[in-house]
Amino acid sequence: MLPSRAPAQPTGPVLAVAADTSQRQLIRLRDGSTVLGRITQSWGDSARVESMAGMFVVRRSNVASVRIVPASSIHGGMYWPDDPNATRLFFGPTARMLKKGEGYIANHWLFFMDGYGGVTDRFTLGGAMSLFPSDNFLKNNIYFLSPKVGITQGERFNTAAGVWIGGAPFSDEFGSVNNFGIAYGVATWGGLNCAFTLGGGYGFAEGKLARNPMMMVGGTRRLSRRLTLVSENWLFPNVEEPLVSFGLRTHGEGISWDLGFVTVIGTGDGTILVPWFGAAWKF
Repeated sequence: MLPSRAPAQPTGPVLAVAADTSQRQLIRLRDGSTVLGRITQSWGDSARVESMAGMFVVRRSNVASVRIVPASSIHGGMYWPDDPNATRLFFGPTARMLKKGEGYIANHWLFFMDGYGGVTDRFTLGGAMSLFPSDNFLKNNIYFLSPKVGITQGERFNTAAGVWIGGAPFSDEFGSVNNFGIAYGVATWGGLNCAFTLGGGYGFAEGKLARNPMMMVGGTRRLSRRLTLVSENWLFPNVEEPLVSFGLRTHGEGISWDLGFVTVIGTGDGTILVPWFGAAWKF
């Protein structure tokens, strides 16, 4: 018996034929370009792809990734990338969850930073901190821990529950509250291009729960391939005037930018619009 050399195994993602002929696959090549089409035949380390530009063959070693694209993401034969920040409105959460292994880092108003990661498809863990410059940066800022659990997860209806737990290391020096937060529940109706979100929660501080809840109502509406309308509105206990926000989100494959305004309705002093800025990078 003589030793034989085993043939080299092809490297790269699996080039599988789409089971549903109505499905499309987004094929990202290693040179950074993308192709929207459907794999109709696969053999060895190659596959035949049918796209609007015609039929062609790709080699597995030249492909970086392949993923199924839902019909709702194709408009006029063009792929509309998903909102990379679909798990939240401007600041408040939606009931959608990050998938296992997904994550993002976000910044709001320049002085507030947070980050989240999908531990499982139904459990997300993240945290946040303020970014106020001072002589003792680590001590003179506020920190948050924020777990979130998906309860009902579907294409058109989702529910989730979570908590924001905050702490301020500097507050002990002044004898003030140094642990606080919000326990909340939230529901989202609709798809990725148009959705309505309703949430509510109770604030707490030093282990004491507030008697009355706060409420949040918001929604998103896709306007174009790269633009989404966002609104997030809050009603706080013992406060008659609601906090209202509205604006636009521009987004691509992994980055989104939020530009809007925040105001309080019914103060009697005229409407003052405060600019809102946010950015998120999903990975």
